[in-house]
Amino acid sequence: MATPPLRFSVCVETLFHEKPFEQRLEYVHDLGFPAFEFWGRQGKDMNITLALKMALRLEVSAFVGSTTSLVDPAQRPQFLTDINRAAALAFDLSCANLIVSSGPALPGVPREEQQASMVAALQAAAETAADADVTLVLEPLNQRDHPGTFLSSSDEGFAIVRAVGSPNVRLCFDIYHQQITEGDLSRRITENLDLIGHIQVADVPGRNEPGSGEINYEHIFGLLRECGYQGFVGLEYIPRFDAAASLRAVRALSQ
Repeated sequence: MATPPLRFSVCVETLFHEKPFEQRLEYVHDLGFPAFEFWGRQGKDMNITLALKMALRLEVSAFVGSTTSLVDPAQRPQFLTDINRAAALAFDLSCANLIVSSGPALPGVPREEQQASMVAALQAAAETAADADVTLVLEPLNQRDHPGTFLSSSDEGFAIVRAVGSPNVRLCFDIYHQQITEGDLSRRITENLDLIGHIQVADVPGRNEPGSGEINYEHIFGLLRECGYQGFVGLEYIPRFDAAASLRAVRALSQ
């Protein structure tokens, strides 16, 4: 019995970024991809985005819900304000996921205390997410590209998600970040698939298209299909050549 194809989502911040935002959605549709994702709402007309999304019959897989620190309790009111606003937009867009990250580590504060702050912040936001039928996905970031960030390890991220204990809080497993940080991708994915809400992909080095570097994406994509992964795979990479051609190549790699 054939495994179902992966559901790819095109990140329109890294692909077709030289085009007007609305035009990027048309490229996603014309290339036959079912969904797109973006980073922030700044500089974008969300009314036009919603109208185009509906006209083109595209799904919105994810956007950034907040960039406010999760490890600093003093910033929690701002974080919750951000999530309330983002959740309302996610509801309107029928968006699946809101991406959040830890923020920079606090010097001199015990790691366990910063973890506890993250758990408390995510627990406080989980009810808002549930009401909007959206999932908060916590993304670890590698220290090379994001020096000083608190959360880099997916193992620690999974522990935080388990501690939160909400079906509306999951991990965003960015394969590019996790290859740089820790590797052992197949085991980490298969052992924690129930805690992964969104996956993002790019190759190492260079953050270019899958198939351009050291990660065996043919294996990774096959593994996700075999495991029955139901979420989106976000194509958040910087193309080395024509974006449309690179997207076709990545899709061929997954089949």
